[in-house]
Amino acid sequence: MFVACHLFLGLILGLAFARYLDDRRLIGFAALGAILPDLIDKPIGHILLAETLDSGRLFGHGLLFIALIAVAGVYLYWRRESFALLAVAAGVLSHQVLDAMWAIPVSWYFPFLGPYEPHEFTDYFGGAILAEISSLSEWIFLIASVGIILAAFRDYSPDLSRLATTLVRISIPLLGVLALASVYAGVAGSPGGILMVGAKSEDYLLLAAVATIGVAGMIRYRDNLHTG
Repeated sequence: MFVACHLFLGLILGLAFARYLDDRRLIGFAALGAILPDLIDKPIGHILLAETLDSGRLFGHGLLFIALIAVAGVYLYWRRESFALLAVAAGVLSHQVLDAMWAIPVSWYFPFLGPYEPHEFTDYFGGAILAEISSLSEWIFLIASVGIILAAFRDYSPDLSRLATTLVRISIPLLGVLALASVYAGVAGSPGGILMVGAKSEDYLLLAAVATIGVAGMIRYRDNLHTG
């Protein structure tokens, strides 16, 4: 999955945590966790280790990474009653689920199944950026994500609040259409396409799931978004 999709699901998780734990800061922590694996692995794998591994799914995409954050999160919660690191761990887990890491067991269970497997990419970052900006789903997730982020900072400016409300209200029907279109594309077995460049059938079904969760979450937690 691409970055805006990961970010959006992390924000939805954060909204849930913020609602039930009464701490709006958890929206940011969950969102950070949702993009953290790529922030770590992509520069390391595709820049520092480009001549050897050239892989963007390394330590940050493994269960060991989640376990370490979760253990630290439990300790932090025990000492200070802060759910921050546990929210990060939940975001990381959402990232790994969307990336279907169980299909890459060597990376997911590292180091228990041996060393990482090397890959080869030509201009990885150029291709990734082009794929992201060419995917309609990413723009929809981005609009929704900006709406949620602005809503989280609505207290700083009335203008932010109005813009956040507008973006959230626009996003909900767009996400609904995306969910339906993704289900159709997944069932029809459409390869690639405007919804998500390079997508396979299972990718479309994941898109549909994220969009559906997003619609449900934005409606369920609308009080946190102040959309009425």
